[in-house]
Amino acid sequence: MYNFSIEISDKIAKCFEEKLKISSELGINNIETNENINGKALYDMTGEEIEIIRDLLIDYGKRIVLLTTSLDMSDKQKLNLLFRKALTLNVKGIKIIPKENDDLSYVDKLSASYSIPLLIENNSKSFINNENTMLDLIKDSKKAGVIFNPFEFVCMQRHPFLHVYYSSKIKNKITFLRITDGLYNAHEPIMLYHGCAEVKELASIMLSRSFDGYFSFTPYLPDMSLEQYKECIAIFKKQLKNM
Repeated sequence: MYNFSIEISDKIAKCFEEKLKISSELGINNIETNENINGKALYDMTGEEIEIIRDLLIDYGKRIVLLTTSLDMSDKQKLNLLFRKALTLNVKGIKIIPKENDDLSYVDKLSASYSIPLLIENNSKSFINNENTMLDLIKDSKKAGVIFNPFEFVCMQRHPFLHVYYSSKIKNKITFLRITDGLYNAHEPIMLYHGCAEVKELASIMLSRSFDGYFSFTPYLPDMSLEQYKECIAIFKKQLKNM
């Protein structure tokens, strides 16, 4: 069956356990989070604190499929600690946010050593704003993948399906499809299927190509409420049933 993943915003739940409870309410077991859990960075946690997080994941039947880090790519000590702690938590992928001209050789080595793939996401406000840059950043890593965010392409006046996906070489590298939507002219996010992000077309063609990655639900709407999460998930599931 299809893989869904979710990032619960701090506005809805600051406590990690509460986020796990809400994800259960939403029927999703694959968790996305940043490196700060319960107000503390993963790489600064003690062994006991990591075990508490691990026990919660086991108790609630969850797994962290995406961990986002804002660490500088030159901070070797903290990166090493991050990957070590991530391995203990059985994290499935780590998203990095490199700066232009960063040397990624060390984090690539960590990824290979710990068998935790690196992920890169497009962002209209950064240098990683197009499919060619994304592909170039992961070209030296066999297991690295991309997070395809259609709303960020909309913000660049591009059709995510027709202008980007259809003609790109990143098709087989997509691990996460962000379920987002937005408007071209205003560059504003909007409820799913009310904008120009072509999510339905993307999901359909990706599934026809045997996509086994994650359909990712994130708090992309301003101050996204739990009811808006539910609405977004319900809309997407209904569309899946009609594909």
